[in-house]
Amino acid sequence: MRRHTKPAVVLTTPAALTLSAFGASAADAAGTAGGTTGSGSTSRAAADSFSWNHGTARVNKRIMERFTSEFLPTGDPALARKFIVPDIVMHFGGRTQQGRDTYLGIVAANMKAFPDLRWTVEDMRAEGDTVAIRYTMTGTHKGPFAGVEATGRAIRAESMAFYRLAHGKIVEERAQLDMLSILQQMGAIPAA
Repeated sequence: MRRHTKPAVVLTTPAALTLSAFGASAADAAGTAGGTTGSGSTSRAAADSFSWNHGTARVNKRIMERFTSEFLPTGDPALARKFIVPDIVMHFGGRTQQGRDTYLGIVAANMKAFPDLRWTVEDMRAEGDTVAIRYTMTGTHKGPFAGVEATGRAIRAESMAFYRLAHGKIVEERAQLDMLSILQQMGAIPAA
């Protein structure tokens, strides 16, 4: 009897994710060596693995949809605790930094530099434990940013970030912001 046919769409706790992911019994998931049954079809273990990865990706994408709509517009530390682990690892501009407090400091500095900062999600893709997001960043340069004092100029730039999640929270972020475009729009370097 097949007990697990479809991954759960909405989960409220990491424990629920674990239970959903491993709902099939060990005997059902055993399959045969080589990944196929005697009839040549995909083994049960491979099918369950695909279902688990697909379900994880869907859950992680929903978490990131909430992160981008609830946390990013506000930078609220209480919300950060819901979405980000205390020892998050961040890779930005060739540097690696760590810690939720550091993350919140970066967010606060960006919001001070661009009080009307807005991140618009243009595309979001999820696979396994990773969610990739393509953003458009807009704002008005009204505070120090990247060593440049306020210019009052509007900026618009593209950004991409890859978030790795574990147990329903972000544990790692790899982001690439189009800094050249931002610096050119602020007048800090000449446009090409």
